[in-house]
Amino acid sequence: MNLRFVRMQAEKLAEQVGGGMVPVNVEGIAQSLGLQVVYADLGPGVSGLLISDGGNAHVCVQESDVDVRKRFTIAHEIGHHFLRHQFESGEHVLVDKGHYISQRGPRASEGVDPKEIQANQFAASLLMPSKELRQRIAKLTGGGPIFDTQVTALAKEFEVSEQTMTIRLTTLGLL
Repeated sequence: MNLRFVRMQAEKLAEQVGGGMVPVNVEGIAQSLGLQVVYADLGPGVSGLLISDGGNAHVCVQESDVDVRKRFTIAHEIGHHFLRHQFESGEHVLVDKGHYISQRGPRASEGVDPKEIQANQFAASLLMPSKELRQRIAKLTGGGPIFDTQVTALAKEFEVSEQTMTIRLTTLGLL
């Protein structure tokens, strides 16, 4: 699955379910997809889990993470669910008596697992849809360059980390 398709699917979902509102209500989108979001102590090095058992699916989020991290984790797990990664074999999926468990751990950000890359791109596109991002940039900069303070302002508005915003802006060729 190519990354352009993944990004388009996430932005389409953000528009259809989120109505173009910023910050995107990731918990609302999860619920609209039948995903229950649960906050718990997942242990060291685990930010989130997607657990599917037939008709039920849960996104489990590390309760001790900061809010922007929790939002990205929920969006990332929505990506796995939406792209149906939990039913594909691979290192990130564990199957235990019919329960499919997809874990977001330390390897998720290493950039080597194609499914993790797809889920990260999905999450970034869901949380920071390009249309809304471009509109806000135009208002902030008036067509000029984007400065650090504006990246900070955008990150706050979209409720993501500055690092996540910087990566998204770079991916879109805006920074």
